[in-house]
Amino acid sequence: MKKYIPFLLVPVALAMVAGALAPKLASEETLRAQAGAMIAAATGVEPRIDGPVSFTVLPRPAFTLDGVSLEDPRARLEAPSVRVVLDLLPLLAGHVRADSIELPEARLVLADPGDGLTALGGFIASLGSADSRGDLVVTNGSVALARGDGTEMLVPDANLAIGWRGGANVTVAGTAVWRGERVAIDGKLSNLRALAAGEVGGLSLSLAAPLATASFTGGARLAGGPVVSGDLKVGAGELREALAWLGMDAPTERGFGPFALRGMALLSAQGVQLSQAKLDLDGNTGIGAFNLRIDGPRPMLQGSLACETMDLSPYGELSLSNPHEGSWSREALDLGPARGLDVELRLSAGQVRLGGASFQRMAAAATAKGGRLSLTIGEAEAWGGLFRAAVQLSPRPAGPGMNVRLDLSADDVALGPALSDLFRVQRLEGTGSFRLSAIGGGASIMEIAEGLGGAFTLGGSEGALVGIDVGRILTRLEKRPLSGGDLRGGRTPFTDIVVDARIADGIVKLDRLDLSSSTLHVALTGESAVASRGLDLSGVAQLVRATSAGKLAKAAAPAPDPAPVPNAAPASGPVPAASAANAESAAPSVAGVAASLAADTSTLAASAAAPAVTVAFELPFIVRGDWVRPILLPDPQALIRRSGAGRALLAPSEKLEVSAPAP
Repeated sequence: MKKYIPFLLVPVALAMVAGALAPKLASEETLRAQAGAMIAAATGVEPRIDGPVSFTVLPRPAFTLDGVSLEDPRARLEAPSVRVVLDLLPLLAGHVRADSIELPEARLVLADPGDGLTALGGFIASLGSADSRGDLVVTNGSVALARGDGTEMLVPDANLAIGWRGGANVTVAGTAVWRGERVAIDGKLSNLRALAAGEVGGLSLSLAAPLATASFTGGARLAGGPVVSGDLKVGAGELREALAWLGMDAPTERGFGPFALRGMALLSAQGVQLSQAKLDLDGNTGIGAFNLRIDGPRPMLQGSLACETMDLSPYGELSLSNPHEGSWSREALDLGPARGLDVELRLSAGQVRLGGASFQRMAAAATAKGGRLSLTIGEAEAWGGLFRAAVQLSPRPAGPGMNVRLDLSADDVALGPALSDLFRVQRLEGTGSFRLSAIGGGASIMEIAEGLGGAFTLGGSEGALVGIDVGRILTRLEKRPLSGGDLRGGRTPFTDIVVDARIADGIVKLDRLDLSSSTLHVALTGESAVASRGLDLSGVAQLVRATSAGKLAKAAAPAPDPAPVPNAAPASGPVPAASAANAESAAPSVAGVAASLAADTSTLAASAAAPAVTVAFELPFIVRGDWVRPILLPDPQALIRRSGAGRALLAPSEKLEVSAPAP
C-alpha cells in the first residue's frame, strides 16, 4: 500500500501548484481586487491600495500590498506594506481566502472618541453583528490619538495577534509599550452576537508589566451603556513606582511597597464599585469596599477598610515636631493633589502601630473635598488612656499655602511615652491629661509657626521631671549657696503638675506651670517663640518642709471653778427657794462654758493634726536656650544674699567703709 501513496499525492500537488500559479498568471488589477476583498472581509472596511500588488508562493502563498490605508469615522489605519497569507485548504478547491493579514509597522490613529465607553460599545456591537472574520498580526505597530490639529502617541510599539470571528469572539495576545514599559496583553471577548443583542457576553483580560499586573474575569453587557462585572485582581511589587508610572504621586514620602488587591468589581460609565475587597499593602491586610464615581463634576472615592492589625511605621512617624531638631521647613506647601479628587474613607482597626506608639480599637476617617483635607481619629486607646485627634487643611483664600487647624486630646495617659511620640519631649513622666488646639496659615511650615495661635493645657500626677533634680540642687545651695556645680542630671519627683499656656502670633505665653511635691514647689511663667524655639522663662523654686502648726501654746488648763452663787446655803442644809431659783438661772452659763471649752479643744486638736508647710529655701531662676537644650540659670544675687560671706558684697558702700570716687 505504501508504494501507491506517492501516486495518490500527485493530484494534490498538481492542485496546489495550479492554485499557486493561478494568481501569478492573473493581472495586477485582478490581484488588487482579490486582495482588497480579503482585507474588507477580515476588517469590515474597504481598503485603499496606493502601491503595487504582488504574489509569492514560498514559504506560503501570500499577497503583498504596498501603501494600504483603511478609513473609518472612528479610526484610520496606515500600513506601508501589508502581507495577506492565504488559507491552503480553500486554495486547493480553487478559492482564495485569507488565513491571516500581517501589518508590519502599521500606524493606527484613533479619532477623539469624546465619550470613550459609548464609542467602545458601538465598536463591539458592530463586531457582533458583522460576518467578517480574520486574524491580524501587528508587528512594530503604533497607536496615536488625534487631538485638534495634532496627535498624541499612546502606544509607540505594539506586537499583537488579533483574531475575530464575526458574531463569536475577539482575541488579543501580544505586547505593547505604554508609558515606557512593555505590557503583556492577553484578552478574550466572547458571545459577540449576544452582546450586540443586549445580552451578557464573557470577558477575560490579563495585563502584566514589570511594575504592575492586573487581571479580570467576568461578564460584559452593552445595553444601557457598557457594564462589566467580575473578579478583579491587581498587584504591584512597589506601589509607589507603579503610581509614578501611572502619572500619580503617593500620598506620603515613604511606604507604598508590595501591593495586592482582589475583589468583585462593577465597572460602568458611572464609575467603579469594588465589594468583598481584600487589600494587602506593606504587610498590612484589610477587608472592605470601595466606590469610585466619575459621573459627577468631580471624581469621588468612598470606601471603608477594617483590619485586625495595622503597622503604619512604613509611612512615617507620629510627630508634631521636627524629627531632625532643626528649623522648621521652608518648602512650599501645596494642596494641589487634594483638589483633583473628593475622598471619604473610614478605617477601623483592632491595633495600629505607628513608630513606637500603639493604638487599640482605633476608628479614623479621612475626607478630602474641594481641596480641603480632614483627618480624624475619633477615639483610640493609647498610652494607657484615650486619645483623639483632628487635622484640617484648606487652601488659603488669598495667596499660596494652606490654613491648618489641629485639635488633639489625651485623657489618663502615660505622659512620658505620649509626649515623646507626639512632641519629641522626653522630660516628663507620670499620668495625666492634656489638650492642644492650634490654628495657623502660611505658604510653608515656618510661616505657619510664625503666626500660630491656640492653647495648651496639661495636668498630671505622681510623676517626675527628667533631666534635673531640683530638690537636690536646692538642698545643696541652701547649705552652700556659692558652691556652683553642674545643675543637669537626675529626676525631680512631683505629686502634681499643672500647665496652662496660650499661643498668639507664634508666641507661646506660659501663664502657669506649677510643680509640687511634699518637699518642693516650682512655679514658672514666661514666653517662647514657636518659629525660633527660643525660651524666655522665669520662675521660683521653693524647698518646703512640713511642720506641726497645731501645737498648743500650753497644755490644756483645768476647768475654772464656777462663780459663787449668792445666798448659797451650806451643803448640808436645805436650799431656800430663792437660792434654788438663782442656781437654775446660773446653770445655763456653766453649760455654755463647758461647751465652749469642748469646741476649742477639738479645734486645737484638728489644728495639731493638720500639717503646715513652711518655706525652708527659695531660689529665683531663669530658663534660656531652646526646646531641645534648655539652660537653667539660678539668680546669682539670691545666692549671694544667702551666703554669709558674700552678703557684704551687696551692702551699701558706706557700710563697707569704701569712699565714693570724687566727681
